[in-house]
Amino acid sequence: MSIRITGGIAKGIILKVPKRTPVRPALSKIRAAIFSSLGNWIEGKKVVDLFAGSGSLGIEALSRGALSCTFVDKSKECIECIKINLKKAHLEGIVILEDVYKFLKLDEAQYDLVFASPPYFKESKPLDDPLFSLVYPRLNPGGIFIYEFFSKNIIQLSDSWTIIREKSAGETKVWILKPVSRSG
Repeated sequence: MSIRITGGIAKGIILKVPKRTPVRPALSKIRAAIFSSLGNWIEGKKVVDLFAGSGSLGIEALSRGALSCTFVDKSKECIECIKINLKKAHLEGIVILEDVYKFLKLDEAQYDLVFASPPYFKESKPLDDPLFSLVYPRLNPGGIFIYEFFSKNIIQLSDSWTIIREKSAGETKVWILKPVSRSG
């Protein structure tokens, strides 16, 4: 499987995909739709790519003008792959080997854009992912959370989030979310 950057200064670069780790690189159709939705908004934004895998989402963001990107994955193979891909694309990022949930509990940084592609749970039952409550305080005002999941999952979404756009392709569904305005 090959992944190609679809826009920006690294357009056309083919990214390496980890061989032994179960990674689902964002489908190019979905990735293109996400970045089309974001348009020029991404320029100058601070991004974090959670469950980064090959790093394709974060690298695409950097290619299209994001100010910075932090890549987080608990797989050593994925981390090495991200480093190789950043080098191939002539881009820089912060690459962290860590469990995403632990990272979010310890990290105090604020982000404008959060990508999350957690492992799929291929069951048609309600899921309550703690990721939503961990990401919420990490978003800057006006920030966006992009969450990828198995299309048959029934995700329990709290009143803290609003779905502003939904994309689907095959088994994959993506929500583009904004936090509900925080009072106080």
